[in-house]
Amino acid sequence: MALNPQPEQFEGPSRLSPGGLYPKDTWITSLLSILLLTFLLCGLSKTVADPDLWGYMGFGRLFWQTGKFPYQDIFSYVPTLDTWVYHEWLTGVIFYPLYQAWGAAGLQLLKLGLGLATAGLIYLSAVRRGATPAAAALMLFLVSGFLPLGYSPVRAQIFTFFFFALSIYLLETARLTRRWRWLWPLVLIQVPWCNLHGGFVAGLGLLALYALGEACSRRPWWPYLGILGLAGLATLINPYGLEYWHYIIYAVTMPRPEITEWACLFKAYQQGTLGPGELAYFLVIVIFSVLLVIWARWWEITAGLVVLVTFYLGIQHVRHLALLFIVLGAYLPVIFTALLARFSSIPWLQAIYRRLGWQTGVLLLLLLCLIGINSYRFLHQRPLSLTIPAQAEQPDGSKIKMYYPVGALDYIQNHRLSGNLLTWFEWGEYLFWNIYPQCRVALDGRYETVYPEAVNQKYFDFLRGRPNWQQFLSHYPPDMILIRVPTKIYGLLKNHQEWRQVYSDSGCALFLRHDGPPPPAELLSQHHR
Repeated sequence: MALNPQPEQFEGPSRLSPGGLYPKDTWITSLLSILLLTFLLCGLSKTVADPDLWGYMGFGRLFWQTGKFPYQDIFSYVPTLDTWVYHEWLTGVIFYPLYQAWGAAGLQLLKLGLGLATAGLIYLSAVRRGATPAAAALMLFLVSGFLPLGYSPVRAQIFTFFFFALSIYLLETARLTRRWRWLWPLVLIQVPWCNLHGGFVAGLGLLALYALGEACSRRPWWPYLGILGLAGLATLINPYGLEYWHYIIYAVTMPRPEITEWACLFKAYQQGTLGPGELAYFLVIVIFSVLLVIWARWWEITAGLVVLVTFYLGIQHVRHLALLFIVLGAYLPVIFTALLARFSSIPWLQAIYRRLGWQTGVLLLLLLCLIGINSYRFLHQRPLSLTIPAQAEQPDGSKIKMYYPVGALDYIQNHRLSGNLLTWFEWGEYLFWNIYPQCRVALDGRYETVYPEAVNQKYFDFLRGRPNWQQFLSHYPPDMILIRVPTKIYGLLKNHQEWRQVYSDSGCALFLRHDGPPPPAELLSQHHR
């Protein structure tokens, strides 16, 4: 059999049904829905604060407290670009008052709401394309790994995932009904999207792929192209005007060899930023999807183009894997529906299902237990909090991927140290959020939005301990250096005659110049696990 959904074929929900494999009892359906909800919530329950969060908040604080738009950076002591084109500026403007009013709970509730809304749009898109609710829910369960992968608390990407899923729903509705008024919201959403996160380019890309796919399918393509033009013009409604697009083109095309989330899939695995379980999950989903497509002989040009492009992007950059899972969750359930229907016609499976009628109590107990376990897992994570790990190791000795120099920050504040602070890349935004204007930093995760490429290159040469690592120190002399341990640059600094270590713990070390103020004697050799 071959599946090639046509607009006329999928005006509404498909009449295909997986028969007896889909539970008809309302209470079972309700419990399965609650089970899926609790599973999705578990995927959204991460609480470790992402380094970029503090950059958003720093911008938001500057915006609200000064009463004017910050076009120049004030947090760094090294040379910066003339204009700070911050593509996530509106995220900071929203996050800061939310955090001030409700603390971590406000940010986490926003993340949970947008995450569940994104999952809901994936489900609705699948049903709109002709999938049964059972097939749409099962596929959503399978691809729900995009939640723990993409929803690190709390980043501007949460807006991109939501708008991306909304765009797919609107595009599919317009394509299947040929009611082009459904495309107009795609113009309107570009205004907030382009000011919240640079991922708005993915929305424009979807429109371009739909125009190309429909043209190749010999169906109306001009509405998509027209809306693409208007949506592109809508992105000019931003504080930077046309200069914003100069930045976006540069940011999209520039190499980022030092930024781990921009690494390709297998390099990220080698670096340890993508764990074995995450890689195995990705491979299982991809293999399952490929086998599903081959079995159904699915051939749909427009959806196929979107799948192939997002697959390529996911392989090239791990940060795009979430977009791939969103696409698979929206497009493939219509094939999954046919697979479930095929299984439902197998006599021995029908016999097993009929016998389940004698075991409703067991099934009820099983579902309630699974819901209880998921609910406990979710609540146990304290999902409305933000975790700021202060050490590089768990109590059991296992390593922590993301932690913060909390002890070193306390040392700086308690001893009233000030000046230029050269710090580890992931910590820059956290530090200027906490101790500006006492200290100014170099560098931080705002990267190409603030710093010239020449400065970035010298900085990473220093951070990696490359042969010319001292160039950064001579060009942009700091008063303090705060770096991770154990690292190559830590060993170089520890043996350097101009610097002395005044604080260290299991994850970081703070150095002062030898000609700087002496630290208290009892802290010269302080070490914490």
